[in-house]
Amino acid sequence: MNFKKITALIIAAAMAIPLLASCANTGNGVNTRPAGDGGSADAGNFASGNFDNEDFTFLFIQQKAGNKDYYGGDYLDAESLTGATIQDAVYKRNLAVEELYKVNVTQRLEENGDPAALLQTFYMSGDFCFDVIYAWGYKLGMCIVENYFADMSKLPNVDLSKEYWCPSAMDDLMVNDSLYICINDISMNKLEWAYFLFFNKQLAEDYNVFSTFGSPYDLVREGKWDIDTCLKMISSVSNDLDGDGKITKDDVYGVIGLTASDFATSAGVKLLSKNDDGSYSLSYYNEKTIDVATKVNDILTNKKHSKDYTEIWENADTSGFNDDWEYVRSFFATDHSLFLSGCAFLTGEFRNMESEYGILPHPKYDQNQENYIHYVTPTASIFAIPSTYRTDIQTASPDRTGMILEYMAYKSNEIVLPQYYETLLKGQRLNGEDDQQMLDVVRDTIHYDLCAMVGLEGITTNFKNVVEKPSTASSTYKRNEAKLNKQLNDFYMDMILLNTQED
Repeated sequence: MNFKKITALIIAAAMAIPLLASCANTGNGVNTRPAGDGGSADAGNFASGNFDNEDFTFLFIQQKAGNKDYYGGDYLDAESLTGATIQDAVYKRNLAVEELYKVNVTQRLEENGDPAALLQTFYMSGDFCFDVIYAWGYKLGMCIVENYFADMSKLPNVDLSKEYWCPSAMDDLMVNDSLYICINDISMNKLEWAYFLFFNKQLAEDYNVFSTFGSPYDLVREGKWDIDTCLKMISSVSNDLDGDGKITKDDVYGVIGLTASDFATSAGVKLLSKNDDGSYSLSYYNEKTIDVATKVNDILTNKKHSKDYTEIWENADTSGFNDDWEYVRSFFATDHSLFLSGCAFLTGEFRNMESEYGILPHPKYDQNQENYIHYVTPTASIFAIPSTYRTDIQTASPDRTGMILEYMAYKSNEIVLPQYYETLLKGQRLNGEDDQQMLDVVRDTIHYDLCAMVGLEGITTNFKNVVEKPSTASSTYKRNEAKLNKQLNDFYMDMILLNTQED
């Protein structure tokens, strides 16, 4: 459905107003949580409002694999104090919000639904019983041009420059000065799903990696952790444990799951560059990209040193795991691979790992690169605001949505973030000060890939093909250049038209 059809949706919604009486009210209209003092201390520092104990509802479109919630997390709602670190912090944060604004924070859960189909159904039926949408990033991003979402950069009572809104991420996701999907500290996803490197400390010792190439922690602190050094470490580890003359998943090797595109983006290669007029140009085909691709593919295509996920799970019995991906990661946890490309979410899988693991940033291109760079997976859940505000309650408005989100993000930064970042990750899942410092490096260098987030799949696919096969990179790029430029220009023109309709 094209965004031009939004008028028809609004008309249909208006005709469906009687349906709103049947909206499931996730609360009873009264805040029944015990009293506290969480919000009173902040009165006067944020916009004031009293919303008659009406619901403020997050529509959570959750995706699961087995019993595991991937890319979402329990960051929106908690009914009571249970002793669980994160859930208790969420409860306390919500209580502060509820007290300050006399509102009932609730969650409406839709499990394993497709956001595009669900939102179309909701909009057509007039079912606007939610204030904020929370779902996989790229799936929400693909809905932007349908005019399902409000521009958050214009939302009253919100300051996107604040730390708890992650300004670097906001800049990555801003198009034509408008922001339709965003992340803030209400969810820990930008920290939980930013990809970096795990390494197995026992294998590093057994194969003399540090004594040969130096401590990777020191290299990071000195700004010397670069692609060349990382590749040397990967290629130094290979051992045919069973003596069958080949290196299989049951032997020892340098890395699992690290791709040429991972190296390229951490080296500062950007898929798009923003022009002075706000439009975009393709920017990933250049000498630097080819240099990175040539270096890394010599190692990544060598099965003695590198394994990808498909190779490990192919024809394997993965029934004892939540999914194929978790099965593959078990080979890192059982001392088969020196490195693993992963993220903070995976620390929960490695709690019973016998060997100690450490973490490192993705490497720089060279020592002249100013900062390390880490991208959040586009599947990590993200926020959007419905373009039509709910009509089943009296107090719903852009002002209300803005002030509650602003304060909730602020209180999350104050209450939830320290419990997740300091208590859970640093205090329980990392092995000492060095790894804690590496996590700080990752946290300070988080970004989003706009192409992946808004469904420009032709560009992301072509980029991967370019960096994975440098010998044919020129023909791969040039053969598709005109088509990709058209795709990019069409998206940008759709965004301009969308903004014009809003104005």
